[in-house]
Amino acid sequence: MTRPHIHLICNAHLDPVWQWRWEEGCAETISTFRNSVKLLRENEDLIFNHNESILYRWILEYDPDLFREIQSLVQKNRWFISGGWYLQPDVNLPATEAIYRQIMEGRYFFKKYFNVQPKVAYNFDSFGHSAGLPQILLQCGHEMYIHMRPQKQDIELPSDLYRWRGVDGSEIAAYRISVGLYHTEFENIEQRLREGVELALHSEHDIPIFWGIGDHGGGATREDLQKIRDFFKKENRVTYQHSTPDQFYDAIKGAAENAPVFKGGLQRVFTGCYTSLSRLKRGAMKSFHDLWQSEILSTHNWWQNGHPYPGKELNNAWRNHLFNDFHDILPGSCSEPAERDALDLYSQISNNLRKIKLKTAVSTNNGSENSVYLPITIQNTNPLYTRLPVEVECMISHRPKWEGKWHLKLFKSDGSPVPCQEEQPEALLPFNDWRRKLSFIADLPQIGSANYYAEAHPGSYKSQPGIAKKTFKIDDKIGLISRLSDKKLKNYLCGYLMRPLVVEDTADSWGTDQWNYRKIVGEFTVDPRSICIRESGPIRTIHESVHLYQQSKIIMNVISYSDFPYLEYRLRIHWNEQLKRLKLSIPTIFNQDTPICEIPGGITKCPNDGDEHVHGRWIILKGKSKQSLVGLAVIHNGLHGFDCFKGEIRLSVLRSAAYCHEKGMKLEKYPSRKYMDQGIHEIRLLIITGEYQNLLQHISTMADLLNAPPVAYAHLPYGVSNNTGKNLFYWDRPNIRLLACKKSEQGDALILRVQEVSAKKTNATLFFIVPDIKIQLNFQPLQIKTIRIEKSGIWKEVDPIFEN
Repeated sequence: MTRPHIHLICNAHLDPVWQWRWEEGCAETISTFRNSVKLLRENEDLIFNHNESILYRWILEYDPDLFREIQSLVQKNRWFISGGWYLQPDVNLPATEAIYRQIMEGRYFFKKYFNVQPKVAYNFDSFGHSAGLPQILLQCGHEMYIHMRPQKQDIELPSDLYRWRGVDGSEIAAYRISVGLYHTEFENIEQRLREGVELALHSEHDIPIFWGIGDHGGGATREDLQKIRDFFKKENRVTYQHSTPDQFYDAIKGAAENAPVFKGGLQRVFTGCYTSLSRLKRGAMKSFHDLWQSEILSTHNWWQNGHPYPGKELNNAWRNHLFNDFHDILPGSCSEPAERDALDLYSQISNNLRKIKLKTAVSTNNGSENSVYLPITIQNTNPLYTRLPVEVECMISHRPKWEGKWHLKLFKSDGSPVPCQEEQPEALLPFNDWRRKLSFIADLPQIGSANYYAEAHPGSYKSQPGIAKKTFKIDDKIGLISRLSDKKLKNYLCGYLMRPLVVEDTADSWGTDQWNYRKIVGEFTVDPRSICIRESGPIRTIHESVHLYQQSKIIMNVISYSDFPYLEYRLRIHWNEQLKRLKLSIPTIFNQDTPICEIPGGITKCPNDGDEHVHGRWIILKGKSKQSLVGLAVIHNGLHGFDCFKGEIRLSVLRSAAYCHEKGMKLEKYPSRKYMDQGIHEIRLLIITGEYQNLLQHISTMADLLNAPPVAYAHLPYGVSNNTGKNLFYWDRPNIRLLACKKSEQGDALILRVQEVSAKKTNATLFFIVPDIKIQLNFQPLQIKTIRIEKSGIWKEVDPIFEN
């Protein structure tokens, strides 16, 4: 009879950032890797495993001799490159494309420097795993996924070894660590070995034991190696080997093919992480969409106009963005200094991407000079929408027009007039209104630029009566919307829309063992003097109200457009609470429905149970109106926690837990501690109603629009003969979303990544402008495709990582 077999997988879990900042993470990486090399020299049977290319990048930069020695050990199969990603990110909150880039960045690095491509991916410590992940893993060349969280007390799985089926139907072998954690302590290696033996004796497949000191690095110790040898001298019921995740997978491949299936997301654990350090959540959302937009505009400028592609600059920006997706940064479980570092990194990314976007606008506008009075260039990257709201600020002249009154008129580049609306700019300087702000509806190519110009004319700007569509009613005593209607339904609401609720939240940074946040301890009340119409005109109407709670304040602006069916909310929140959470109530009449939400890699249903759940950028609730199915959708700029109960969505906005606080430490009033999310926050949301299937098809691209609106430049000269107005491409189905548009890593091809986003089989046609080709694509529900297009017009579907 064959004895059960144990794989001893030595590693050193090493968080680049957590209770410490990145410099300390880098220092510990150097120390851990040096010590591991010494132990490998001393112990010929030992194999050391480590993933995360960011750590190897640090070694390459700060200790190149050590890097070369690691390369040699990898060639000798003594040091194993495991996992193979850039780092171990959160996989609940990032965008779908950000997860592709995590894998891509790691794959490229390890292929270049070590000529390896690990088969087994893992995220040991990440706080839940999106149901959209299996498709991404399989497309990126992985054959198995290993995780630790959620643990047994959080979620019941059919087996430690199982088949994980994602929302699109993709299946991948998966394993939840069942012996201990992803590391061992200084004194418990023998306990872990005993647990592993017992599991192996009762299991029908090989068992892995992940061992080695870890979290702040460490790895194997001489003492633990000796204890392992001594243990197995006495234990002869099992066999063992020093191993790797890939070797473990090869051993259990047959068992994995017949393992039981688990469907859906690996949820839930640590519900506080959906909201903690909300500035980082919104920073990540903005940073990603800036990258997405910059890459598209750079690709357009390179492909159609022949200008250099800023590949190095974009890749550096991507690496910085991906670093902040780490599972102790983005989820908000790090210290305040680490949060500041992350925000600084987002600022660096933003500034560098602004340079890239401006360069594309300048390049696109090259041509013979056009002597218009005040040129305006608009760049669009949304392949479904060609008529969009735009805001732009400008100076009315080189110096103030001190005499008389003046207003601006707006024109297309061909001289045809465009309705516009003058509004209060950011600056409050008088100077006879030297600084101006215009809002208007721009006609744009789906992907490309359009030119406008403004002229100063004598006379005051005459504010016209608002003609925005009146599909709602604001209670003039409460300052909140009480009725929301459209052609399908007289009122979608059963209460006040965006009612701000103050909820008790005494959980720690992670929200450990806290599954819901529904105990209301207070409400904001309106300052009746603040209720007003702030702006009104042919383009839009802005209602404003100010809501107060103790020392906190919300300035709420509700924007309705004349030519768009959605309501936009812009909230400026002054938050000064502790151990409380701010939620926004969205009470709908759909009290029986289960919400549909975006997640990385797809969409999913979430329970209508009042518990806190995680999602991407949007939520939809639906119900019947006469014979049709209608819905209400909420889109936001990074508010990932929510609950839903009896048709009411409560969207988590802020939480004021203590920084980097675990529930084992009791918080007293003194000494004083640092609490999250204090200060000013800018929140943006869209509310959209209508026919449900139509909402579902458009909502992902509408979320792109909220988070990556058209880019406007005033005063930038443009030529009379240029490439503005030319499309890059477009397609004929609204439920196909553009995930990425970039130059290929190898050669001069264009790479598109697109996804069906409404869970519906779809035949779509992609119309490419240069070259003039049509690409027919057949999508299964939620399927992602990566397409390579040569300048000759030849195209094919390709591997998303190596693009061939």
